[in-house]
Amino acid sequence: MRRKTLVQLVCVTGSLAGLAWLLGRIGWATVGGALHRVGWPAMAILMLLGWTETVADGAALWVVMGQRLRLGFAITVNAAGSMLNLILPWESGEVLKGMLLHEQFGTQPAVSGTIIWNYVFKISRPALSMAAALGGWALCGEMDRFHVGVILAANALAFIPYLGLRLFIRYGAAAGFLRALAFIPILRRHPRHWVEVARHIDREVKLFWHERPAAYLKVFFLQIVARMTGWASCFVALRALGANYSFGQVLLVYATLNVADYVIAVLPARVGVSEGTSFFLFKFLGLDPVLGVIMCLILRVRTIAANGAVTPFTFLDWKPGQGSD
Repeated sequence: MRRKTLVQLVCVTGSLAGLAWLLGRIGWATVGGALHRVGWPAMAILMLLGWTETVADGAALWVVMGQRLRLGFAITVNAAGSMLNLILPWESGEVLKGMLLHEQFGTQPAVSGTIIWNYVFKISRPALSMAAALGGWALCGEMDRFHVGVILAANALAFIPYLGLRLFIRYGAAAGFLRALAFIPILRRHPRHWVEVARHIDREVKLFWHERPAAYLKVFFLQIVARMTGWASCFVALRALGANYSFGQVLLVYATLNVADYVIAVLPARVGVSEGTSFFLFKFLGLDPVLGVIMCLILRVRTIAANGAVTPFTFLDWKPGQGSD
């Protein structure tokens, strides 16, 4: 077994064990009672919100690819990538999306399309999260100003991945990175055409927002819609659990959880970590930490169910679409 896989398995097992311990400390009867309180109407709304997120993100990928693939296939590809991102770290789902797109379009369109989608994602997500943090700051006058200041500062730092990716693309880093690999003996024998492929990717990514501004705005808008379902899901889940939190408080909850996800994304495990982290984040906000854990647990199960229902359709025989911008 590869060392990386072993580390991931150990970390996933450890995080699940930690989550089980935390739920045990809360009380399984308490957890079961809270889940029972949610009820089927709220779960139906949460499922619809989950599918809305999947469809909006899939439609954004469809627009990026110039509508050269079926919209349904774009949605299933996004769902498959999201499922993998729930389990594995380091954006493993984006690699899977690239591989699935490669089967229909080849290396260059698949890689450039995946990079462009993530490029816009790294500005749309922190933009909405910062808007939520600012809204929470304006509406929650009773909240400790220091805590709100920490949330605002953390959301400002969330723009760093976008700035880093922008520098990566602006200076043609894909081709440069490939050239650098030539200095590593074990990777020295890469074909010359891969450098050309990298140059094409760099050029396509650079020109996307210059040559297709309408497409860029569509992708940004669709991703904003997808991210807004995250806030709506928090609101519905908390209300279903009986938490009478204000509009501003839920905005701060959403903004705080979003920032935490950036840290969790670099860890060797994700399952169980988000739920455990929510305990401390809710406590930081002066809210009921038990409700935070249960809310994240409900949303985790919902996301797995929503994407799990769509992912199997990825293996159908999808034929490329004929549309264009």
